[in-house]
Amino acid sequence: MNFNNNAISIGMKWSAGISLIQVKRLLRHAFLVLILFISSCVSPPEYQDGLLENIPAIVDEVDYFSLSILGDDYTVEKDWDITLITDSSDTILTTLVLADMNISSQDSSYLFMMNDSGDTIFRQILVSEVVWSAEIEVPLIGPPKKISFLGDNFTGRLEFQILKK
Repeated sequence: MNFNNNAISIGMKWSAGISLIQVKRLLRHAFLVLILFISSCVSPPEYQDGLLENIPAIVDEVDYFSLSILGDDYTVEKDWDITLITDSSDTILTTLVLADMNISSQDSSYLFMMNDSGDTIFRQILVSEVVWSAEIEVPLIGPPKKISFLGDNFTGRLEFQILKK
C-alpha cells in the first residue's frame, strides 16, 4: 500500500508538472498573439469623403468637379482650382444642394465659382436649404477654373457639382 501511495503522489506531481508547462506555453502563445495583434493595428485613415465634420471632400476630374462639406460651426476660407476641361461647344450642368442647415443671423457663408479670367460666374449665400441646378453654355460664362468657400460658422451639408455635358 505504501508503494501505491507513492505512485499516486508521484503521478499527481507529474500531472501537475504537465499542467504548469501547458499553462506556461498557453501564456507564451497568448503573449505572442497579443503582440502580433497590437503591432498590426494602424491609425485611422485620412478621411476625405465629406462624411466627417468640417473636412471637405473634393473630386476633381477633367469632366467633373464635386465639393461636399458636412459643416458644424465651420469657419474657413478655402479655394480649389478646377481641372475641368471645356471648349466653346460645351455645356456644364451645375447643381447645389444645401440641407440640414442651422444658421444664425450672425453667420454668413458663401460659395463662389470663378472663370479663367477671375470673374465671378456663380455666387450663393449659404443661409437656407436649397436644391438648385442649371445648364449653362460655356461661351456665356467662360470656363470655370476656381471654387471658393468662405465659411463663417457654417452648419449644414453642402453638395456642389459641375458636370461637363
